[in-house]
Amino acid sequence: MEPRIIIKSSFTVMGLSQCVKCLDGSRETLWAQLSGRFQEIPDADPDTGFGVHTWNGSERHYLAGMALRGAIKGEKVPEVPKGMEACHLKKHAYAVFPHHGLIDYLSTTIDTIFNDWLPGSDYQTAENYYFELYDDRFQPDSEDSVLFIFVPVKQR
Repeated sequence: MEPRIIIKSSFTVMGLSQCVKCLDGSRETLWAQLSGRFQEIPDADPDTGFGVHTWNGSERHYLAGMALRGAIKGEKVPEVPKGMEACHLKKHAYAVFPHHGLIDYLSTTIDTIFNDWLPGSDYQTAENYYFELYDDRFQPDSEDSVLFIFVPVKQR
């Protein structure tokens, strides 16, 4: 598994967030809640979803959301709707990994990235997050599905 290394400009993701322990291993409910509220997100790009994993010590959160079009260009982030959160991700170098197939096996891909590729690479994680990017190639419940995992990295 060899990623592409890219530089991605800063952007803001807005959506619904929960403690990972509260998700009971399933993110589908959070995404279903977001699908009923995404129109509340100002200037949301409805064609791309982001699953942002953040951690601080042992506390882990997952944000199911959408990027803000205006905030990508460095404009002021609009007011966050009640019950939602916004996460601003700075310009960074990322190792980008595709995940092909069912989302049920996403944890295997992530384990491979962090436990196999990263320790054997010339890179190390640079931040306390990574994110999944879901575009029109993502097809729930399909073996043909593709999504991308972005890990912020820096050279060792």
